[in-house]
Amino acid sequence: MQPPQTFSPVKPGSRALLLLAVFAVITAWAIAQNGVLHAQTPEPTSTEATFSERQAQGIDRMIMCPVCPAETIDQAQVEISRQMRKIVRDMLAQGKDREEILDFFVERYGKDILAAPPKSGANLVAWLLPVGGVLAALVAVFFIIRSMTRRGPVVATSQPAQDAGLIPYLELVDRHLEMTRGGSRPGGTSNQPGPGVESPGMDQSDQTEPSGRTDRPGAEESR
Repeated sequence: MQPPQTFSPVKPGSRALLLLAVFAVITAWAIAQNGVLHAQTPEPTSTEATFSERQAQGIDRMIMCPVCPAETIDQAQVEISRQMRKIVRDMLAQGKDREEILDFFVERYGKDILAAPPKSGANLVAWLLPVGGVLAALVAVFFIIRSMTRRGPVVATSQPAQDAGLIPYLELVDRHLEMTRGGSRPGGTSNQPGPGVESPGMDQSDQTEPSGRTDRPGAEESR
C-alpha cells in the first residue's frame, strides 16, 4: 500500500501571484475585445459633425421642388426631392455653406428653384414694385378725400344764393299763369296778385288789365 499523500498549504505569496495572473489574463482579453469592436465600428469623419439636421432642413425649405408646384423639397415626397435633400446633406458634410449649396442648385435649375428669389437686380424691382404700388394708391386716396372735403362747403353755400335769385322769376311765372287762365273768380273777385307783391318788369297798367277785361261783358249788355 502506498502511503497517503499529504498536501501542503499554498503559500500566501503564491496565491497573490495566481490572482495577479488571472487579473492580467482578464484584462488582456477585455482589451482585445475592445480593439475588435473599435475596428468594426467606423469612426465618424470630422466633416460629419460640422452640421446638424436642423441646418439641413432650413436649406431644404429654401429650395423648390422642380416637379411639385408650390412645394419645397422639405415638403415634397417625390424621388427627385429625396435626391436633392441627400445632395444638401452631402455638401454640408463636405464643408459647404448655405450660399454655396443654393448657388449649386441655381446653376442647375435657374433662380426659380429658390423659394425666395434674391433681392438684387431685377428681383429687387419685383420686391419693391408691390410696395410702391400700395404707397401710390394710399397717396391718391388721401388727395381725393382731401379735395372732396374742400369742395363740400363751397357747393353748400352757393346753392341757396342761386335759389334766392330765382324767386322773383318764379313769382312772375305764377302770376302769368293766373292771368292766362283768365276770368274772375266766383263771387266777383278778380284774379289779381295780392297788393304789395310786384314782379320785376311790370307797371301799374299791366296789373289792372285783368280787372278791365272783366268789366267789358257787363258794358256790352247795357248797350
